[in-house]
Amino acid sequence: MSAESQAPQDPFWLGKTLVEAGAITEEQFSSAKRLWRKTPRESFAAVLIDLGLGDPQRLASMVARHHNLPEAGLDPRRFDGAAVRLVPAETARRRLAVPFRLSGRVLDVAAAEPANYPPHQAARDFAGYETRLHVAPRGDILGLIREGWRDAATADAGAHELFDNLLREAVAERATDLHLEPRDNSLDIRLRIDGRLVHKCFFEQASRESIVQAAKIAGHMDISERRLPQDGQGTLDIGARRYRLRFSSLPAVNGESVVVRIMDQQTGLRTFDEMGLFPADAAHLRELMALPGGLVYVTGPTGCGKTTLLHSMLNNLPSPEINELKIVTIEEPVEIRNPRFFLQVGVDERIGRSFDELLRHVLRHDPDVVLVGETRDRPTAEVTLKAALTGHLCLSTLHSADALGAVARLSDIGLDPLMLSCALKGIISQRLVRLPCPRCRAPHPRNGALLARFRSCLEAGGVDPAGAAFVAPGSDRSCPGCGGRGYCGRTAIIEVFPLGGLETLVAERAPHSAFLGILRGRGCRTLLEDGVRKAALGLTTIEEVHAAVGDQPPDGLLSSTAT
Repeated sequence: MSAESQAPQDPFWLGKTLVEAGAITEEQFSSAKRLWRKTPRESFAAVLIDLGLGDPQRLASMVARHHNLPEAGLDPRRFDGAAVRLVPAETARRRLAVPFRLSGRVLDVAAAEPANYPPHQAARDFAGYETRLHVAPRGDILGLIREGWRDAATADAGAHELFDNLLREAVAERATDLHLEPRDNSLDIRLRIDGRLVHKCFFEQASRESIVQAAKIAGHMDISERRLPQDGQGTLDIGARRYRLRFSSLPAVNGESVVVRIMDQQTGLRTFDEMGLFPADAAHLRELMALPGGLVYVTGPTGCGKTTLLHSMLNNLPSPEINELKIVTIEEPVEIRNPRFFLQVGVDERIGRSFDELLRHVLRHDPDVVLVGETRDRPTAEVTLKAALTGHLCLSTLHSADALGAVARLSDIGLDPLMLSCALKGIISQRLVRLPCPRCRAPHPRNGALLARFRSCLEAGGVDPAGAAFVAPGSDRSCPGCGGRGYCGRTAIIEVFPLGGLETLVAERAPHSAFLGILRGRGCRTLLEDGVRKAALGLTTIEEVHAAVGDQPPDGLLSSTAT
């Protein structure tokens, strides 16, 4: 079997060809595959070369023929320095591709593995040039890069530029976090996209330290301190939009790990329609925000969008009203900078600026609305409760399984149930679910059964089952919309429970069923019911809803299409 007959996506086609040619044995091939899987490499060809199972030039010739590309004769003694330095050294090493000749607007680029760096990628990287891709051995490319970037200062600048490129690529892929994780022999780069971690690339061990140091410098951290965790902050400007960056370094056994939280300043300033709220839920939120005083909690696990929801609630206050209000937020950290009339204060426990201590001082500034980033202990809960009882509208977050679970949670913290019943005006719970990719999503294979199962829920929520249709995530691995993940973006499922008139139930810590009977009469829906409605409208998938709510799907209705 020839090289051309092997599938381009098969990483082992080169080894199979060598086995068929008798150049290596089947046992050597199997051992090389095991090593490739254990040790991250750029390509299987690199493993073959490192093990001495193939001549670099011969393997490069085989790769060139396989991809129908010319070979490049790279000579590190004679090269076009201007062409080599069109791309940062670390980027060239990562991609194993380097420009080696520039003639007018024609740029010749050498790559070790065109399957990982195809011609269309070269065309995008060097926009404005007519690129011609060639194939060269891995060692020749790395040697040319070393010669082209001999100046150590320039090499350091390349590491900073490489980290900047990683950040920009993360933003382009809608990532909320960039993870730099040290392994035994490499640095693993991962992105959190739509709540899931996705592998981006590996860097060789020799580049690990410079990349981590570049990240720490960007976060204004002490690069000489490698034994203790550190926090830092920075910014990234892309076009007219500024992204705030929150850095955290953590010493691990293999080296320092760095995580960068990427915060778009506009994500917390959305309308209720942009958040995907149904009109009834938006109306309940506006009612709560119109109260002259009281306590409103948003509950849910870490990462469910509680802070974003609170800032959206504040931002959706009518303009004439918000101009007349004194609004103060106490947060750890201040992630969303609101350009409106807000006074935002950051918590710093190291110097005594705790939530409860800051809140005591904030109340002396005559606020109308106070946002307490998190109620995590009894002192904070007590001060917030007293502020709510003295005529302030206090918003805060709490960790509980659902909205009504907050009543028991606050009582367990130590709040007096009677005082709590007088102050607590509303509880909100939220989860984030992924949106199915509009390009490749498909009808759900159990659509009919799901419509029958949830018919009453849909009708009660104002959704006509006749016009509803459940969808499943796409499975097209080449989809340009979602990158083959089946999902693209996230939306919220929410339950909003105004508690006006239910003071007795709160004081008695009544069971959930007692609350729900009344709240459903007011048009309120639970997280599961809101999620089912949105799934039936194609805004998410039923699998995502059950995963977010933690509810077991009934009757084995769900397929295995969730990814």
